[in-house]
Amino acid sequence: MSLFNFGQAMDDTKAKSQSEQIRKEANGFNLAGTGGFLSVVKYLVFAILASLNFHLFYVHAPGVWGVLIGCVALMFEACAIYFWNKQNQSAGRHQLALQGFAIAFTVLSFVHGTAALYQLAGVGPDITEIVEIYSRYIAFPLLFGLMVFAVCTLHYVHWSTEISNARAKALLEMEQRRADLMTQTMALESEAMVENQRLDHFKRKVILEEEYVRAVEEFAKVKQRGLQVINAITDPDVRSELLNAMGRISTGSGPAPKRINPLPAAGASDPKAPAPNQE
Repeated sequence: MSLFNFGQAMDDTKAKSQSEQIRKEANGFNLAGTGGFLSVVKYLVFAILASLNFHLFYVHAPGVWGVLIGCVALMFEACAIYFWNKQNQSAGRHQLALQGFAIAFTVLSFVHGTAALYQLAGVGPDITEIVEIYSRYIAFPLLFGLMVFAVCTLHYVHWSTEISNARAKALLEMEQRRADLMTQTMALESEAMVENQRLDHFKRKVILEEEYVRAVEEFAKVKQRGLQVINAITDPDVRSELLNAMGRISTGSGPAPKRINPLPAAGASDPKAPAPNQE
């Protein structure tokens, strides 16, 4: 039993040693990167191209203009290096733009460097006239325009611009919904205000109708009292005069009151006495 346990322990130790060795190999395995020697070569190549570009424009463009175009060429080389360094740190349209501008800037810089080296070597046909025309009239607008175009394009296709556009779109939709909600709220408030005004108008009409009824009741009571007063008058002439003053005409309805003869005037003879003799 002890020999079996000893053999099992040896197997476990061997397996553990192999597993540790595999882990070390895995940890020590690295993919090919862009740094190190390749980075040194890259910067060295672009430094040579930059010096050749500056020499080309400094020699073939007159005075300060040549120095200015040479400085623009150095900025052009710096842009190319930046594009190559950042093209693997982006994604989408921005990465494609970085890769495209890196290739374009490098190709144009290589053409300028080749022309400068060709002029320095003095081999082949003379291209001095072509280089001078290019350096004086074409190089500056071409290089500067490409840099401006690259900056604007990279800013336009940058991932932050897409995020800002999405955020702006979301905010715009929120504002539109808020505006629709405010419009609906104002419409409902306006409708409620109109209905309240209709209700108030109806209440005022009811109050006026009630006032009319009260006025009619008072008028009826006054008329009734007036009729009672007039009917209480026994003298037909007085009652007729009052009715005419009130705008009414006596119809003779009701029991005919007994007529009272007026009293005789002073000094007048008795109407029942016989008339005196006129002879």
